[in-house]
Amino acid sequence: LPAQNRAARRNLRLALALMCLIFAAIIAAVAQGAYVASGFSWRRLFTLTLVFAWPVVPTIGLLERWPRGRIFFISLQYVALSSVIVMLNSNENQQFLPVLLWLFSEQLPLLLIVFFMTGPTLRSTGPYLILVFFALTLSSLLGLNALEHSLGDGIDSWVVDLLMLTNVNVVFGLFSIVPWLAAFFPVRFIARRLAAAYQRKAFSEPLYLAAGLWLITLLIQALTLSHSMGWRAYNLLLAGLLFPLFTLAMKPALQPRHQPPTLLLLRVFRGDRGIEALFDQVVEQWRYSGNTLLIAGKDLALRNLEPDELFGFLSGRLRERFINDNAGLQQALSSLDLSSDPDGRYRVNEFFCFDNTWKMVLAALVGKADRVLMDLRGYSADRAGCSHELSVLARQAHLQKLVVLFDADTDKTGAERLLADSRLKIDWIDSGKKTEDSAGAVLKALLNGA
Repeated sequence: LPAQNRAARRNLRLALALMCLIFAAIIAAVAQGAYVASGFSWRRLFTLTLVFAWPVVPTIGLLERWPRGRIFFISLQYVALSSVIVMLNSNENQQFLPVLLWLFSEQLPLLLIVFFMTGPTLRSTGPYLILVFFALTLSSLLGLNALEHSLGDGIDSWVVDLLMLTNVNVVFGLFSIVPWLAAFFPVRFIARRLAAAYQRKAFSEPLYLAAGLWLITLLIQALTLSHSMGWRAYNLLLAGLLFPLFTLAMKPALQPRHQPPTLLLLRVFRGDRGIEALFDQVVEQWRYSGNTLLIAGKDLALRNLEPDELFGFLSGRLRERFINDNAGLQQALSSLDLSSDPDGRYRVNEFFCFDNTWKMVLAALVGKADRVLMDLRGYSADRAGCSHELSVLARQAHLQKLVVLFDADTDKTGAERLLADSRLKIDWIDSGKKTEDSAGAVLKALLNGA
């Protein structure tokens, strides 16, 4: 599994990078036709493709769950490298700083969107709202275009009358914000359709995020090109229709060919960022090799938010996913999603339960898993829930491995006492090391199996 995990991760990054290059080449071809009168040049196309391919950085960054500072810094490195490439391939004598500023201005709108949508508050929900942001932005552009045409009617326009009664800000807001109301029902319809498509595995989270980033990029470039091409520039948005084709094309190459193991994630419920880091650095990497089961809690409520859950929450239907009796549990178990996504990764199956049903859910999930990762950082004897989980695990002979993460605050002696009669293979990993080192050790232990 370790070699398979590394290969799957590498192949997905290469597939996303290739997709980014294709979109960049489309933009470069249109831009060359709009701005260059001297004819087509393969060398110029290649140079512009590298310039416009920079969204590959946030695309890979969101896949790998990089912090936004890292995405921003690597994007700046990309624009600096692009500036050098442009200067080396230019027929004119250009200075580095003006070229750098020009390329950075190309990046800035999307970079700001990514920066704010991946902040601490919107880290989980923000990226999934990129397509919603695209729809609202497009509706504002249509509204402003209507304003432009209305003003073209001269002083007889009703817009001029409205301007006389109010002011410029009111008119501008009317044509840029009010279209959002008209877009509300189409956006809600699209959101529900996307949630249904996600459940059918028509796409995965990385493909959804990549589509959102590139639709915003195409819209920004179309807006820029419209100064030279008029409304014909917005035909560039038709390139977004390639996403379903990309998904179909990459699926055969990325599909895993091994029997996926199932991991059960248990943890001490707490409010720090330790469990979020564990999820980002271990579970997200594990998903290239196997399925994950977990009992949902507020500590990971947003970290593992998926498109269908977000849109279900926005439509007020998330409560339907809570398990309140054995019938609900059996229904949830029958709908377990254990097959791979089009990108080759496996999904995290969350179980939402109440205080009176979680033990029943735990017993069922332990029976489905063959490996368990238990985060016991901060565990003490008064953590009755974790003590019950340890007692349940100690009686399971079918589990291949139990990996336990602990720290200086863990009552390791008490935990070992509860597992004393167990015949499980147990790996105890001290998280007192650097986060990257402990995360790597946990992932290695899980992938190596029994």
